[in-house]
Parts: sequence; structure tokens; C-alpha cells
Amino acid sequence: MGQRRVIVGISGASGVQYGIRLLEVLRGMDVESHLVISRAGEMTIGYESDMKPKDVAALAHTSYGAADVGAAIASGSFKTLGMIVAPCSVRTMAEIATGVTSSLLTRAADVMLKERRPSPQGLSWFSNVQGERASRGP
Repeated sequence: MGQRRVIVGISGASGVQYGIRLLEVLRGMDVESHLVISRAGEMTIGYESDMKPKDVAALAHTSYGAADVGAAIASGSFKTLGMIVAPCSVRTMAEIATGVTSSLLTRAADVMLKERRPSPQGLSWFSNVQGERASRGP
């Protein structure tokens, strides 16, 4: 993998500034960011910031619609350093933990787990989910 890539998911939990700031930092680090925002995340951006979802999307190198489950980031052949969901709502966390892939955000996270891609430090729950799902079998 030539270019360093990270998938960023923004869900509908409070704290969209974490996701926005992450996108800003990744751009400054010359890391290619691929963004997916859930529908609830788009609403929360409007409630908690002065930005519009399109302004947040513009911070990423590439942005995908939440319903675009055929997007590149939904495939295991799309090589990345990993994925960060910030903020991560309880619903999104539950979908990731149980393998429910009702949106591109949860599908991309599911691929990260299936491909055993590394998760960033501090997101130990992502690793725990991977271990829990592996112990249950397919």
C-alpha cells in the first residue's frame, strides 16, 4: 500500500468535534482519509457545530454516502491502516459488535474486523469486539 489510508466514521453520538478534528489532523499528517457519516451523524453535525455535513465531508480526501454499501471501503481489497469511528453511538457500536451491516459505516467496520486490520491505540473495544465475534464463530 503506497498511500497511508484511514477510514473515518462519524455516527450520531454527541461529540462530532472529535471526528472533525480527527479529519483535520489526518490531513496535516498526509494520511488519506475516507469518510462516511451516518444520517444521524449528519443531523448531529448541524446541532453541535457551525458546519454543514458537506463542509465536514470536504475535510476528507474521499467521502461516501451512508447508503453506498458498494463503495470501495466496503471491500476487503481496499487496503487501509484501519478505521476510527468518532464519535461512535451506542447503536453503531452494537451493530459493529453483532455484525449487523445496515449502512456503509457498519459495513466498513465489519470489513475491518473480518480482515483483522489493526485498530488505533485507545480503541481497545474494537479489538475486544473482534475477539468476541471470532470466539462465536461465523
